[in-house]
Amino acid sequence: MTMPASASPDVQIRFVVPTSFHDIPVLGTEEQVAERLWELACEVLASDPDEVRARWAALLARMIPSMAEAGVIYAGLCLVDVGGRPSTASVVASLAPLGGIGSQNAVDTLLPAFARARPAATVTAIELPAGRAAAVIDGVVTPTDGGTFASSVIQVHLPLPNEFQLLSLELSTPCAEDWELYSEVFAGIVRSVHLEFADLPGAAPGPGAAPAPAPGVEAKVRAAFG
Repeated sequence: MTMPASASPDVQIRFVVPTSFHDIPVLGTEEQVAERLWELACEVLASDPDEVRARWAALLARMIPSMAEAGVIYAGLCLVDVGGRPSTASVVASLAPLGGIGSQNAVDTLLPAFARARPAATVTAIELPAGRAAAVIDGVVTPTDGGTFASSVIQVHLPLPNEFQLLSLELSTPCAEDWELYSEVFAGIVRSVHLEFADLPGAAPGPGAAPAPAPGVEAKVRAAFG
C-alpha cells in the first residue's frame, strides 16, 4: 500500500508499505484513534475474545501520545507466520527538525554523530532514489518488568530538500532469525520513498508511483543492510 503523509504545507511524502503491515493510527482525534484501534484489534485478533482485544488496543493506545511527541507520521505492525512460527516487526516514519544543518551537509554531519552516540552500530551513507541518507543498523536492549527485551533495528535518515526537516524511517524486530527477511522488506520501503514539494527547484512533477531506483542503488542498500 502507498502511504501518503503531509509533513508541512509544502511537502508530500509517499512510500510503499507491504500489505502484511497493519496501520497503527497515530494521527486524528482521540475518538478517531480509539475507533481505529478497536478495528485493528478486531482484525489482528479476530479469534480472540473482546477482553483480549480491549487489552491489546489499550496497550497500543498508551504508545500513541509518545509517538505523536516524537513526530511520528506513520506506524505499522506486521504479525506473520514464518515457517510455522509467529514473527513480528514494526515500521515507523517520523519527522524532526534538521536543527540548522542544511540538507546539503546533513548526512556528513549526521554520520559521525550517530557513530559517537551508538558505537556498536553500523553507520553508513546510502544513495536512494529520494536522495542521500544516513543508515544505522543496531541491536537495542530495552529494560522491562520481567527482564530485558532485545530487538534488531534498521534506521534510515533522509534530509528533506526543504532544508529544515529530517525524515527518519525505522524497522525493528525481536525476531533475530528473520533479520534477513525484514531487512529486505525495509530496503524496499526506503527505496520507494517519493517526495513532492511545492515551489521548490527540482520538485517532483506531480503525483504518481515512486521513481525506479537508479542503477546500483539496490545493491548498495542491500550491502548497507548486511
